[in-house]
Amino acid sequence: MTNTYRHEFLTALRLLAEAFGEVEAAGWKRPILVGGAAVEFYTGGEVVSGDFDVVTAAQHDLEQALLRRGFERPSGPGMLMRGLLHRELRIGVEVVSGTLFDGNAEETRVGLIDLGSTGVPIPAIEDMIADRLGQYSSNEAGHPEMLGQAVRLYQIAMSRLEFPLDREYLSRRIEHETSGHYGLEFLIERANEPDHD
Repeated sequence: MTNTYRHEFLTALRLLAEAFGEVEAAGWKRPILVGGAAVEFYTGGEVVSGDFDVVTAAQHDLEQALLRRGFERPSGPGMLMRGLLHRELRIGVEVVSGTLFDGNAEETRVGLIDLGSTGVPIPAIEDMIADRLGQYSSNEAGHPEMLGQAVRLYQIAMSRLEFPLDREYLSRRIEHETSGHYGLEFLIERANEPDHD
């Protein structure tokens, strides 16, 4: 992993990896990192997220493992009562569901953020692109940054010669996540606009 990532992000990833290992040792499937933190990883830190969303059926076990690693339940005025917060790192963790993208993503495509002796599972970049477009599609006025993230992820994916983008899979996932409102051609058009270079 390169040094383009901020210290807090890398530290949080390592804490998550330890906690994920503990959950897996208890007999659960290893949790998967999704959302903004997955985008932060794929963009090399261009997009910064303070929220680490995690998919696991083992919410209680994961939360207990994170509490042992310096995370705490937020309290006080103006604090959300969902998830956990690491005050020093200023990063929150929330369990978002029991299955990866409600069972619509192919888990065989899940990759691994390599942290040396351990790692953090992460969805395929195609699934992250489709997820961002799905969020944009659900509320264009409220989520314009999601389109920008989808476009940037697509551009990054297109530049990776060692891991070619699976256009057929991406197209299927976009159609599903946007309920047919958008397709791959929409994404390609936006990626080719001058302001997205």
